[in-house]
Amino acid sequence: MWDKRHHATYIVSNLCFDPSVLRRWIKRVRARGVTLPIFFGLAGPVERTKLLNMATKIGVGESARFLSGHAEWFLRMGAPGGYNPSRLLARASSTLVDAVSDVEGLHIFTFNQVRQTEEWRRSVLASLA
Repeated sequence: MWDKRHHATYIVSNLCFDPSVLRRWIKRVRARGVTLPIFFGLAGPVERTKLLNMATKIGVGESARFLSGHAEWFLRMGAPGGYNPSRLLARASSTLVDAVSDVEGLHIFTFNQVRQTEEWRRSVLASLA
């Protein structure tokens, strides 16, 4: 990101399911002097099988180190109701609203479930109004 800062206008985080990991990553980015606005990469309300499949494709599932420390995460994600983007947003809210973090907004990964994601997005916005 440091090398790209002169060419980019913002940063989108990788897909993340752990608010503490997100917070540490943002702190490291800011500590390096990168001041670009950040958009939090959030998976929308996708089917759990699709979400687990995508996590595997992007490398999360292939890391033995990740699996050794996060087996319970995969079990939770695979269970009915295991992933809820609203719950993740609530858990990450203190980081997302912190002015030092400079999180500009969300980048919602739909994984081709656009209708469901847009319905969820509208319901979240309506609940905030």
